[in-house]
Amino acid sequence: MTTTHRRRYWHVLSTSVVLLLFVSGCSPSSPGQGTDTASSGSQTAASKMLPDDGKGVITTPEAASSELFGLLDEIQAMAPGDWTDKDVPAGGYCNFQGTGSGKGFGGSRTRGPLSVTDREVLREKVEEFYKSRGYDVKVFDQSTATNKLIITNGFGPDGLVLQVYTGDLGTVVDGNNRCVADPQGKG
Repeated sequence: MTTTHRRRYWHVLSTSVVLLLFVSGCSPSSPGQGTDTASSGSQTAASKMLPDDGKGVITTPEAASSELFGLLDEIQAMAPGDWTDKDVPAGGYCNFQGTGSGKGFGGSRTRGPLSVTDREVLREKVEEFYKSRGYDVKVFDQSTATNKLIITNGFGPDGLVLQVYTGDLGTVVDGNNRCVADPQGKG
């Protein structure tokens, strides 16, 4: 695999994530300013305190960010290995029920490519995970001549979106939280 192909893959991937954030009404306040962190046990624990169906009421920015980062942690754990976390804990603006005063968070986890078999196992686990929470599931084959890429999307309540990219060039888990009202009205 050439450096040019890797750069092209990451450029296309990052453009797709930014497009997803804009389409969903959420965008980080400082794109690209995430930090490398290890998976947070407290974030995973926080998501486990939410209802199993994933449809519980989330009313604060803190609960929304805990839910999102916890969900990303859970999906990331389905394929162990060396992951890099790029979460945006400071959050940004999203359009809460048309008011424009919502708080949004985004995050992503990346790792090298999995074997073809491991990719399919992860994709199946993720699809079942989404379904168990009542999320709408959409699977897209975005393969090219140089990269067999499958994107498994989970669309949850209030704008929660999770995506898993499994391809020849790498594996990515990303998403953005439910858009919730910012009590300070600043987004």
